[in-house]
Amino acid sequence: MIWLYFPSLNQQGSSMLNKRLFNLSLIGIVLLCIGCSVPLGNSITDKPSIIRHAAHDFSGALPISPRILKGQLDNGITYLIRQNNTPEKRTEIRLIVKAGSILEDDNQQGFAHFVEHMAFNGTEDFDKQEIVEYVESIGMKFGAHLNAYTSFDETVYKLQLPSDEEGTLEKGIHILENWAHKIKFDALEIDKERGVVLEEMRARQGAGWRIFNKQLPVIYQGSQYALRLPIGTKEVLERGAHQDLVRFYKDWYRPELMALVAVGDFDPNQVQQLFEKYFSSIELTQERHKQKPIYTIPDNSAPLVTIETDPELTRTTVEIQIKQALVEPDTYSQYYQTLLAKLFIDMLNGRFGEATLAPKAPVIGAGSSFGRFRADKSAFTLAATAKPTKSKEVVVFLLTELNRVLKHGFTQSELSRYKQNLLSKLDNAAKEINTTQSSKLANEYVRHVVRGESIAGIDHYFAIGEKFLPLITLDEVNALGKTWFTAKNRIIKISAPESDKSNLPSKAELLSLIEHVMQQQVTAYHDSQVIQQLVLEKPKAGSIISKVYDEKLDSHVWMLSNGVKVVLKQTDFKHDEIQFSARANGGYSLLEPEMMFATIMAANIVEMSGIANYTLADIAKFSKGKRFWVRAKINNDNQSVSGSSSVKDIEHFMQMLHLKFAAPRKDREAFDSYISRVESSISERFNSPKGVFSEQIRLTQYGQNPRSIKFNADVVKDQDLDKSYRFYQKRFANAANFNFVFVGNIDLSQMETLLNTYVASLPAIPKRDKTIIHDTLRTKGKLTVKVEKGLVPKATVLLNFYGDSLWSHKKQMNLNALEYVLSSILRERIREEKSGVYGINVKSAFSRLHNQYSTNISFTCDPNRVEELVAEIHKVIETLKTSQTEDKYALNYIAQKLKSRETKLTTNAFWKNYLQWDAEADYQQLGLNEFVSLVESINKRVIKDAANSYLNIDDSLTAILLPQTHKVSTD
Repeated sequence: MIWLYFPSLNQQGSSMLNKRLFNLSLIGIVLLCIGCSVPLGNSITDKPSIIRHAAHDFSGALPISPRILKGQLDNGITYLIRQNNTPEKRTEIRLIVKAGSILEDDNQQGFAHFVEHMAFNGTEDFDKQEIVEYVESIGMKFGAHLNAYTSFDETVYKLQLPSDEEGTLEKGIHILENWAHKIKFDALEIDKERGVVLEEMRARQGAGWRIFNKQLPVIYQGSQYALRLPIGTKEVLERGAHQDLVRFYKDWYRPELMALVAVGDFDPNQVQQLFEKYFSSIELTQERHKQKPIYTIPDNSAPLVTIETDPELTRTTVEIQIKQALVEPDTYSQYYQTLLAKLFIDMLNGRFGEATLAPKAPVIGAGSSFGRFRADKSAFTLAATAKPTKSKEVVVFLLTELNRVLKHGFTQSELSRYKQNLLSKLDNAAKEINTTQSSKLANEYVRHVVRGESIAGIDHYFAIGEKFLPLITLDEVNALGKTWFTAKNRIIKISAPESDKSNLPSKAELLSLIEHVMQQQVTAYHDSQVIQQLVLEKPKAGSIISKVYDEKLDSHVWMLSNGVKVVLKQTDFKHDEIQFSARANGGYSLLEPEMMFATIMAANIVEMSGIANYTLADIAKFSKGKRFWVRAKINNDNQSVSGSSSVKDIEHFMQMLHLKFAAPRKDREAFDSYISRVESSISERFNSPKGVFSEQIRLTQYGQNPRSIKFNADVVKDQDLDKSYRFYQKRFANAANFNFVFVGNIDLSQMETLLNTYVASLPAIPKRDKTIIHDTLRTKGKLTVKVEKGLVPKATVLLNFYGDSLWSHKKQMNLNALEYVLSSILRERIREEKSGVYGINVKSAFSRLHNQYSTNISFTCDPNRVEELVAEIHKVIETLKTSQTEDKYALNYIAQKLKSRETKLTTNAFWKNYLQWDAEADYQQLGLNEFVSLVESINKRVIKDAANSYLNIDDSLTAILLPQTHKVSTD
């Protein structure tokens, strides 16, 4: 693991890296690579309490944080308990079983995961669905707060519970105990659950899944991991014997393979006693002494190469990995090495980011990582998404930048910058030691149990960073690359659309190309001078002309001399965070269709150009060691600016905010580069089954609307830099059009000075723009869409219901309640009773501007069951319209809504959004007490009325995506 307590920086293998690097928006990819927009941290005026470790010699083994109570029961079950009050009145508990699919026999493939499913289908002390019903009755949600997962090496059950209600914590631990050794395995329930697990397997299938299954035997060649994908095999899931499923449970759900984690707002001693009460009685029996095998990943002397294509794949990706001995630091000296690795990877990614910005770069996005591969191996990874036909050039791109580092090294200025950046992250994390989310800590402790990740505590990591980072030399960091990039243990993967097949190298060509690139001479990297200030000359300051304190919302409303309205709320939810948003009416609603299409990417285009006289790369370098970001957007109905800052970087933030309005930058080279990457990223989108399906739905519903757009490569090519720049300028020319909201650890005196200088100085006129409401011209009536495209025996079904109605808070609440109840009943009926789906999604929306609502139901299933399941859904809807539901559904909705609001009220993000809406002149914000009253007004009669109001079959869409040549009625 390259990093010990920032989960987003950990790597769990190549597929996860691919998802993180390439499943982002294009602008997100580039900013991730070059580090321009730094995710924000948090701090408060009073320093948080930090428990110091007794030892400060930084030698020997890394300690366990003194905040953690770690122990072991007599039967071998270990536990970790941590009191943590963020969020208040909540507890996270976990049952960890160090047994996953890797332990399955041939006739059990998929049964480790199947056992996890059966845990929710009845135990000795809890009947089928009783656990789910109980959790939802106390305001928690199945999926979000009650869930589990199975991997190769572990199975983890997780629960979030309210800890301020009598008996909930004990009952939660009782539930974990039942999962540990009291699952029923009722024969009827096993056979019903087969359908659900098979649908989970079906839902995953597609181009990416087919590619992964081809790559898996190569990636893990010679290892048991190549043979034990957690989802299992269709044959075993369909016909595997009951006794083999139960045998897996009895063999591997053993005390010495179990651990418990509890983090939350509770008395640790009480939790310890409850663990002992419920888990001490689990005994080892003689038949449970089956030896647990240890599986490894073998070395490979020759490169393992997999070059795969698929007709439905939409992008070409290239990945080069070199397996290493496992790095999971237990000692201070080993942790020192992880800091070296972290610096190396960060600097290499900075190089990749800059190189990606070149207009002729062959990549859409690129990056590197170092982290756990699997079992006894770590891996150094280079990965990129290629522009069409450019796979060979991407191999050259990745290895040329690596070769540049191997031959010339990084520069001292780079190292200094990235050291500062890393220490800043450590500092921020330490400041937030008392405001870290319990779920994040619980997940960290799970990783400690299953992977051995250190849990020294974020305050101690900061102390280690302060000690070790100044000692790290450039020679030490530069030496790592040659250590990692070895001739043995290489894995090279290329995946591409079938249409790109002729441009792919053969295995021999690929290996020859790699050797050729690494032997080439390359020029040294030139580290350009880092800018020192964003604003060289401060603008002429304005002033604050009025101040009003809103006692009800504990906020300050200031009017500036240029007409800008500013709302500020001081909070202590985070110690080192100030969140910001500003929004104004207008957006693309003000443009005619032709101009809208030519500027549809205006905000991103200007963002990629940089700011004032500085390129995006300049800003990235300037931002290292600082924690702030600002981003402008233009939407259909409005334009907005959002961002966040640490306390110490608030002036940098305000300068950037000023420049977003006053000095947007136009850069032809940046424009050409960005357009090239976006065009490449979507070139195959509409050839995929989902792309064809989505486009057919758009044409059916909105084809007559001149503002409806097929966002394809042609639209991207037609983007006009000059028009986009002018449109952006116009949308942000009048600062008084916006309401500015700041929430967090704000110093009001300092903020007054900064607002006068950087916001009151912005150009403004009194006039405020209004959004133009355009008719959606949606085709109404009972519409059907059927598309037959795709190789997977899978149907995708969408059932959408529409209507027009004047928006109100009450109607919005009623529609939300209907969404919750419909989702709950469909889960019970379509998943649990019919075993027809893995998941069924229900989403509703109510547009205040357009006074239109919609409810959308979506799922995947067996193509042969589409008619049956659609009919069943309509039966549920008809019953909702004609009969009142059980009281429990409305009561569960009320509990969940109130519990959710309870935690949101202690976050800066909630208050930023709430105050933003409260500042709108044409919007009557719902008071906090009014919200509670409205929630509590929900009952079964309201649900019935809502079903009749919002589930109108006469204005609906039934859309079905089927595999090619499959015939199904849509009547």
